[in-house]
Amino acid sequence: MSPRQVEELHFLSSFLGRPARSKKLGTAMGRVWDVVATLTELYPQVRGIVLRHRDTLVLYPATGEEYLDLIHRGYLTVDEQRIAPYELGADDMSLRDVLWDKQIVDVEGAKVERVNDVHLLIGERQWVVHVDVGFSGLLRRLGWERSMKPVARALGRHIQDELISWKFVQPVATRSAQLEPIRLTVGAQRLNELHPGELADILEDLSHHQRQAMMAALEDDVAADVLEETDEDVQKSVIEAMDEEKAADIIEEMEPAKAADLLQSLDEESSSAIIEAFEGEEEKAELQELMTYSEDTAGSLMTTDYIEVGGDASVGEVMEKVREASAEIEAFYYVYVHDDDGKLVGALSLRHLLQEDPSLKVGNLLQPRLVALQLKSDIAEIADQFLRYAFLALPVMDDGGVLRGVITFKHAFDQLLPHLYRAWKAD
Repeated sequence: MSPRQVEELHFLSSFLGRPARSKKLGTAMGRVWDVVATLTELYPQVRGIVLRHRDTLVLYPATGEEYLDLIHRGYLTVDEQRIAPYELGADDMSLRDVLWDKQIVDVEGAKVERVNDVHLLIGERQWVVHVDVGFSGLLRRLGWERSMKPVARALGRHIQDELISWKFVQPVATRSAQLEPIRLTVGAQRLNELHPGELADILEDLSHHQRQAMMAALEDDVAADVLEETDEDVQKSVIEAMDEEKAADIIEEMEPAKAADLLQSLDEESSSAIIEAFEGEEEKAELQELMTYSEDTAGSLMTTDYIEVGGDASVGEVMEKVREASAEIEAFYYVYVHDDDGKLVGALSLRHLLQEDPSLKVGNLLQPRLVALQLKSDIAEIADQFLRYAFLALPVMDDGGVLRGVITFKHAFDQLLPHLYRAWKAD
């Protein structure tokens, strides 16, 4: 690096379209078409400049000084001996194809943004450090930034760069017809930490192919939570584009009632293929059973994930079972108790159990009144029971009094809402 060279920040738009000339002959060698960076560190390191001459692309690993000369002189001087074939490795990213005019997920702001420009740090090595999602980036690319900013200031407006640090960026463009996702970035890791509701909003703002790329960056349990928060059309389009094994891995992580609804929305052939790809026979059987119940009945809304114990179990034993099951069962507001014949006889809240002596038998703590639904109970009855008793979950029994599932208010809320609203208006 020469003594005058220091690190400088420049936008991708400052490079693209500039002419390239042979250092030895001074002849034209095309124009700067793209920049390639490698996704192996916190910030992508730039590999080189892509030159385009007619329909031919080559890669030129320019030095920091050559980048700065390109900016300040307005053209790139090329040492022809250093030109390499244009090939993208597994960790490489074309800034033009992946970021330029493309949507990305801002994982700090939990929203989808369109990239108008890319910010590079030029020095001894070159890095992608920000993306510009602001109006100024668009003006800069059109060549209007310098003329429009004074006009905006005169009108009392300020046009500023809107930069997002790369560590908060997750690209959602795809690199091939096979929907190969961009390699995992810090942004993708942070994507898994967002609330499922935020991720669902993001997913709905993306195109079909971008949704597949984003889902590929999510862990299966996170992807399942996200699908539960999206509408049926989005769920269906996402799952139909996956292979059966990946779809099965995600659906197995979903709340059973939601999973059954999703599978029933698919055509019979696709649904059967996904169920056959399930790893667990028990989960497969539970879902197939849930899919047999009529829509908007207790059987179709219930989950088969719950905690049930015999009446002879001690409070201490039950609490240990709760601890063991807590990683697998999302909603365990109550512990359900059956008698020696396997019939449901009552329920205890976790709050109640925490207040009791660990040595006591749970069968001796039950209230005589059992509130439960039948498999064929309709939406109106379910809503009435939730309104009347204000429980967070209601058990569902078969005709023999055996517990078959649990309806949680949280998961049934969408179906119950119209009936709850009518009841509220009637009051």
